[in-house]
Amino acid sequence: MQNKNKYQVPALMRAARILELLGKKSADLTEIMTILELPKSSAYSLVLTLEELGFVRRLADGHRFTLGFRLFELGNLSVTKVSIRDYAMRHIQELVQREKVTSHLGALDGAEAVYLLKVDPQDSILINSWEGKRVALTRSAMGKVLLAWLPLERQIALLKSASFVKKTPKTIVDMDELRNHLADVKRQGWAIDDEEDILGIRCVSAPVFSPDGAVRYALSISSTVLAISPERIPELVKAVTEAANNISRSIGTPSEMFQHWKRETMDCNNLMEGSE
Repeated sequence: MQNKNKYQVPALMRAARILELLGKKSADLTEIMTILELPKSSAYSLVLTLEELGFVRRLADGHRFTLGFRLFELGNLSVTKVSIRDYAMRHIQELVQREKVTSHLGALDGAEAVYLLKVDPQDSILINSWEGKRVALTRSAMGKVLLAWLPLERQIALLKSASFVKKTPKTIVDMDELRNHLADVKRQGWAIDDEEDILGIRCVSAPVFSPDGAVRYALSISSTVLAISPERIPELVKAVTEAANNISRSIGTPSEMFQHWKRETMDCNNLMEGSE
């Protein structure tokens, strides 16, 4: 909004300022004029035009205005046009190059998670996975993230239909225990698969937030327990979370959407206590 050019249309700039204001709080015409320092005639004509277009709507009292549902509709249309692979690739490549681990971007598909994107490190240990591979929700770090941010009803339905197979001694096979674990995952903002699916392999995952606040994608990193040692987990949690947040920003998600789950890396050590 601050970069001016000779083609800038003043009326559109004023309309944008009105929308930004109403995105923060509802306001009547006098408040809009005062806060934005607009002439009465300009404020009146702009607000009524925005209302006619559906970008602004009048509240029940007939005097105060707020954002209209047309913006919600256009926002949803914008989200459907996003190619998550295109937006995510650069951030994932930087993560892999820096941390020397394999990284996956995945999404929920039915009762499983599916890898949409995989990037391997050069000259390092490779993980036996591929784009399109399906992984269990209950045993993978990515699956836990995708489950943790689901509406509770949907989460419980998936857990009830899940097959709790004990793949390793560390696999969680009790639904109530896993539900408690998922609550911890959502509270701290990340998940770990500590040899729960494959012995000798650890994974760390973080959510990618869409502009509407939903978690439709998760970013994970995977390697051996030697490469992802308990001592290194705090560093990797920070790295994968920052990369996931950068992807979220790239698709238009405001930082406020995911700052609620920002935690000190000491939380990483808490989850690892007793796991060795």
